[in-house]
Amino acid sequence: MHEPLPITVHEANLPDTRLRYAACGDGPPLIIVPATVSLIEDWTPMVQFLAGRYRTYFFELPGHGGSTPLEGGFSSHKLAKVVGELADHLGHDRFTLLGFSFGGILTIRTLQLLGDRVEQVALLSPCVSNRGLLRPPVDRAMIATVIATLKRRLPRRWLAWVLGNELAVRAVVWFMRDIGGFETTSDLRGRLSAFSESSLEVLVTQVHEILTVTEEDLAGPYDVPCWFGMSVNDPLLDYARSERFAKENFPDLEIERFQWPYHAPPEPLTYADYCRDFTHMRDVRVSLGTGSGI
Repeated sequence: MHEPLPITVHEANLPDTRLRYAACGDGPPLIIVPATVSLIEDWTPMVQFLAGRYRTYFFELPGHGGSTPLEGGFSSHKLAKVVGELADHLGHDRFTLLGFSFGGILTIRTLQLLGDRVEQVALLSPCVSNRGLLRPPVDRAMIATVIATLKRRLPRRWLAWVLGNELAVRAVVWFMRDIGGFETTSDLRGRLSAFSESSLEVLVTQVHEILTVTEEDLAGPYDVPCWFGMSVNDPLLDYARSERFAKENFPDLEIERFQWPYHAPPEPLTYADYCRDFTHMRDVRVSLGTGSGI
């Protein structure tokens, strides 16, 4: 195993946001599209792992982490435009996209807007439809009610204020994990305690889209090569529906089925973990791609 390549952190002053992003490695460009509540520090091992083959980038969503909010609020459609602006800033006309979980919606939205610039895509345990959520109806109804409330600014501002209280944070963590089935390797309590109102607005918008976006909204077909990887035991998203979406919309498709008992790893994966267990993912060749694979 080689030592991980150094990662550098930058800011890009784009037309719609000042974006905090990380860069690592050399080779063809790969942009990782973030999932929910993601910071650069959460993804550093994967960025360094993929940097063994790509010039790899990861950015924090506008309104979250070190990135400034988008004028008029966050949405997946606006985020697709931001990805293009970032690629322009970096000097890349064409690039590969990788999306995990909610990043699957963002990746497909970007493909819809910038398809002529995308070399290939990788979808890792992607959310591609509200029908694929494996939550009981009563839980989904509770989540939808809370999100509808928090889409209004005053309740959202109040919640951002009370998240300074430990009991309030514990209650939100319970709701996200037990009712929403939310999985993350990050310190969720610490992350929520540091949430700004803009971070909360981004999270609320993401969950709203997860609850409302359908396969029809994201349908192709798309003529770019696609690598699709997901656990058949994913407890949050329906594997069969997700795989069917990939098969129906990507004629040039490579599928890898995992046996993980989780959606997101219960413990953060290290660079050594990626090198030991996932080198074959990085070295996959997609038939119509450049041969550099994901």
